[in-house]
Amino acid sequence: MWEKFKSGAVVVFITLMIWVAADQNVREDMSFKLQVRLTSGDPDLFAMIAELPHQTTLSVTLNARRRRLREFDELVNSRPVFEAVIGRNESTSSQPRLMSTRELLSKIPEIDQFGTGYISSVEPTDVKVIIDTYETVGDVRVEPIYGDLKVTASPSPARVAVRLPGFLAERLRQNPVAVAEAEPRIRAASRPDGSFNVLVPLTIPALKNAPPSAGIKLLPAPEVTIAGQIESLTATKRKGPIQITWSIPDHVQREYRIVVAPDSNFRPDIDVTGPRDLLDQLDPREIRAFVDVYAADAEKPGTPIRRQVQFVLPAGFSLAPGQSYELIFQLEPLGDEPAEEPD
Repeated sequence: MWEKFKSGAVVVFITLMIWVAADQNVREDMSFKLQVRLTSGDPDLFAMIAELPHQTTLSVTLNARRRRLREFDELVNSRPVFEAVIGRNESTSSQPRLMSTRELLSKIPEIDQFGTGYISSVEPTDVKVIIDTYETVGDVRVEPIYGDLKVTASPSPARVAVRLPGFLAERLRQNPVAVAEAEPRIRAASRPDGSFNVLVPLTIPALKNAPPSAGIKLLPAPEVTIAGQIESLTATKRKGPIQITWSIPDHVQREYRIVVAPDSNFRPDIDVTGPRDLLDQLDPREIRAFVDVYAADAEKPGTPIRRQVQFVLPAGFSLAPGQSYELIFQLEPLGDEPAEEPD
């Protein structure tokens, strides 16, 4: 019985293996979706699928044994995007041209290694591609943007060259400008004296929508050095006359009178510093001026007191540096004859 059982088991096992082998070798069709983009293996050539998003979805049908179909399914699932790589001998043009999708698939190393002979159909049948040579456009002007700053400065270098695919070169030739957004960097790095020396990256407006894979290179470098001096945004102008008043405690005012020096000027002109474009609009009547008289001053009647005039100006304006206005006065008790009447 045991011998019969072993013989039967062997027969069943062999039959099963034959069936499995036969099943794996059955040929059938199966479709797969592949995301493909085109790149260049040659640094002197640029290649991409012309239409946005610069990659395409191919519906590929394979006719192969189930084992090979399973292997291909594993390959497809292992890569979100396949890269088709062009070589040195491709024909080039700045205009898009059609490439068959079978040829595109043959340029994918993984697909080529698997074997393109299993492919029975591909949809779509062709795709627009650009395969172009690189060229260099020289004499591109560097244009710093200073925003609200007024500066005396110059970029170094003042002109750059740009290496780029030929199909983008014509765009650049129509507007050969490289922009340096210098204002924020100058504000962040300017010295107390207004001088600055900053490194600013360049952008090219004409190439704003160029594909990221274009490999655009600015020469000699992608940034420029800008050195210079911020010009003053303020100015100084004489304003007046400004009326000076007293700030005096009530009880002192009731008991004392103020006697000032004969040459005192209660309506002086002053030099005001402020925004250049607003300075002319400043009315002298918007400026307050006063001299403080303190309660302690009454403790020394008849003693000359020298005190600074306080000026209060609208926001953004100030007394120009180096100015000093003061009055000389003394307090005399009421009832005493004044030594000298104020003007």
